[in-house]
Amino acid sequence: SDANFESSRGSIDARFDAKVAPGLRAVFSDRLDIRHSNRQGGERDVNTLREAYLSWSPTDHQIIDLGRVNLRHGSAYGYNPTDWFKEGAVRSVVSLDPSVLRENRQGTVVVQGQHLWSGGSLKAVLSPHLGDDPGFLTPNTSPFSLNTGATNGRTRWLLVGSSKFSDKLNAEVLLHGGKDTREQLGLNLSGLIGDATVVFGEFSAGKGRSLVAQALGSAGSNSNRNRAAVGLTYTTAFNLSLTAEAEYNDAGPTRRQWRALPGIDPLAQLRLLAASQSQQDLPARHAGFVFALWKDALVRRLDLSAFVRHETVTDSRLQWLEARYHWDRVDLIAQWQQFSGSRSSIFGRVPPNRTLDLALRFYL
Repeated sequence: SDANFESSRGSIDARFDAKVAPGLRAVFSDRLDIRHSNRQGGERDVNTLREAYLSWSPTDHQIIDLGRVNLRHGSAYGYNPTDWFKEGAVRSVVSLDPSVLRENRQGTVVVQGQHLWSGGSLKAVLSPHLGDDPGFLTPNTSPFSLNTGATNGRTRWLLVGSSKFSDKLNAEVLLHGGKDTREQLGLNLSGLIGDATVVFGEFSAGKGRSLVAQALGSAGSNSNRNRAAVGLTYTTAFNLSLTAEAEYNDAGPTRRQWRALPGIDPLAQLRLLAASQSQQDLPARHAGFVFALWKDALVRRLDLSAFVRHETVTDSRLQWLEARYHWDRVDLIAQWQQFSGSRSSIFGRVPPNRTLDLALRFYL
């Protein structure tokens, strides 16, 4: 629908990170969003338990974590093929900025151990399936649900090895799998070119179902699926950072597949978009992404940020702009976003297609 509507949100954001005993650290991070909207169907209040875990360091080179941890991996900015624990983790979308989405999602209940040495590390993660109730297999929309069905609906594991080859080159190799999860291999690379440019590449490969199969609820074929994001970030002398990124998702629909969806199911295109949002996956096969962040833009304490994602499969765009002015304990924020393209295009099908948000943030 193209109808206009208004909504309001009040949020309480709490974070705690401190040493509670020798070698023992406690981390807690939570966000409560209280919503009201005159849109048909309304919006639910939602609480997101982002992190709640204990971290024990038996030695200076070993760390063991137990609890709900927000596991974030990937060297790219706009699209992270190796960030496998993002699936089902976003309960409340407060901004389309990819870094904010990663920060504000709920963590996964895990036990993980990490061994560090000069220039590298090795990490092992086990994420268990929690509960035998079938309700754990799907996200729980109750406001204060721990929502473990979205993050721990099946047992999964992750192995990560990282190495700093030099002051200018870092690499990370990942292997992910589990019950009903085919093994996925990942690689992250980042390097410094000169004093102002960082280049990065992120890749993953493994068998899996396409977004079309998931949208239609069909078994589909577990074919090889490759995903990638490559790009660079350039930082100027006047605090402006520019990122350009090329993105590829082999599980996304081709133009022919996308256009055929309404003939199979009138809501199939919207279901594919919902599946990609739940998994934080790219809804198109090919896209270009440009992000800009300007600190102290024009005047002191004013930050401007913006991005554009253009998918070339059906020629549509997602555009986002934020202006943020800082006082000592208050931020004034204005955000604008727009999905543009024909009504038959991928981003042109996203409802609502244009949004303006105004917010005040108080720091206690």
